Amino acid sequence: MTADRQEFDLLRRLFNAIGNVFLRFKEAELTADRIQTDIDAQILVAEGNVTITRGDQVLQGDRLEYNLRLDQGSLTNARGVVNTARVDQDLSLTSAPSPPPLSTLPGLDEQTRDPQAEVTATFDRLRFEADRLEFDGRRWFATNLRITNDPFSPPELEARAQEATAEPLSADETLLTVRRGRVVFDQRVALPIVLRRFVVGRPYEVLPFEFGYDEQDRGGVFLAYRYRAINTPNTQITFLPSIYLERIVSNDFDIFDAKSYGAAIELGHRFTRQTRVRGYGFLNTLNPNDWPSTSRAGVDLFHNIDARNLLTVSAIYRQRVFNRSLGEQEITSSFGGTFSGTGIPLTQGLALNYLLGGQYVTAASDDPSLPPKPSLGRLQAGVTLNWVMPIWRGTPLPPTRTQGLRYSPRPVQPFLDFYSQLGGVVNYYTNGSSQPALVAGAGFRGQVGHFSRNWLDYTSFDVGFTQTLSEPSSPFLFDRVTDFSVLNVGLLQQIYGPLRAGAQMQINVDTGTVFDTNIIVEYSRRTYGVVFRYNLDRQLAAILLRISGFNWRGNADPFSSPGLGTATDGVIRSN
Repeated sequence: MTADRQEFDLLRRLFNAIGNVFLRFKEAELTADRIQTDIDAQILVAEGNVTITRGDQVLQGDRLEYNLRLDQGSLTNARGVVNTARVDQDLSLTSAPSPPPLSTLPGLDEQTRDPQAEVTATFDRLRFEADRLEFDGRRWFATNLRITNDPFSPPELEARAQEATAEPLSADETLLTVRRGRVVFDQRVALPIVLRRFVVGRPYEVLPFEFGYDEQDRGGVFLAYRYRAINTPNTQITFLPSIYLERIVSNDFDIFDAKSYGAAIELGHRFTRQTRVRGYGFLNTLNPNDWPSTSRAGVDLFHNIDARNLLTVSAIYRQRVFNRSLGEQEITSSFGGTFSGTGIPLTQGLALNYLLGGQYVTAASDDPSLPPKPSLGRLQAGVTLNWVMPIWRGTPLPPTRTQGLRYSPRPVQPFLDFYSQLGGVVNYYTNGSSQPALVAGAGFRGQVGHFSRNWLDYTSFDVGFTQTLSEPSSPFLFDRVTDFSVLNVGLLQQIYGPLRAGAQMQINVDTGTVFDTNIIVEYSRRTYGVVFRYNLDRQLAAILLRISGFNWRGNADPFSSPGLGTATDGVIRSN
């Protein structure tokens, strides 16, 4: 301890430190104008400009009462900053710091990565205020709590709760229980937090009901409710009952028709750090007679050999697959496995991907020598070299409220990259057919502007061309190569303020066919965003809500269904 003056009352066993007090104990540091300690009772009282620092966590308040023996205390008019990535190992005042958590193995989650999701991980420091904060060695209890992911005041977004309790579950997850919680946008619009208990660090849906659009399976506009029946660090089970609003309207508002409702279930379990299972089931209607022809299901077992190599075993019943200009196809059933490697670095900017696999597949065919839905074994091998060469890097604006962080959760850095790929894939089928393909492509992607001025201050673009050589072709329709010269074009443009709009599409240069066209409209703010996305060919649409830092989202997103897949040059990429 250091202070301007220190006193010790031998008779009452009291120790006082006055003026610019600095105290270090265990892994924490405490500063205050005055600290008084009862030596026998092991009680410490700090007053005036109280600041507690431990690791990346900073707590401030007017008065701290702390029992050193029981590791319990309270802080009045508490405020501070919490690094959500390190909350467990930093917020205990007396326990030794925990080791950092193992990072997520890349192969597990790369398949489901949302292109909008990367911005949600940029705000990992949250500011908070509370009338009173009580804590012990494990739990924290706050009264009139306000938390924001905005580094500036007044904040664009706040999560408020009359009462809140936080209890660390592991090194990177904390259980938060709230009473009368709500999310407030721009100090005006408030949405209730329906969940009373959730784990900080896991994704949650902040909206009680969510809208989506799926023309094929759900008949158009639908309303879904996501109920997490089990949500532990290793096991998640979620039920998704749905109401098909457009079907009800087109069916003369017959709300008792079983075809107006559907349901889905998603489950996941992690056995070890390297092994997990994921499954899903979907009922298009609640009429059991329709289930054999309309339901969908699948299960995947993933095992990471290491950070780059993944073994997958899959069983699928009626998976939707989008095969470029052939449109949406369907795999009736499939069972098999793949061994794949992703992003294996070779030299600067050069990475290798590979795939080895085999399945027993039943799917539609137009081969006159085969039944309409033949069942065949399918063996596959492929390798791709990807090369990215940075051409230019601009300078991002300072991370201030009016410049770099005006409309985006992190400063935008202008850039221009050249990318290319060269690869080959061969599919062999047990009826003797084969489909070899040699693929080469190149293009430019980049962004200009800083997304800080009102008009036209951001443009993102991607222009690439791919040439495929393939002969003969697959007996199936879902993985047949028919687009040999493909131009990919994408553009996202700021219109005014936080509003951006754009489109991405692919064009068959030989036939002029345009396919896989996505329309995107985005309202982007520093702390949250709303994205509308519509695919003309798949007839899917979604309105997605992003809240940076909290991992809260509104996401009735048919695009993210595990029952969807994409076929490119004979390779199926599951969602």
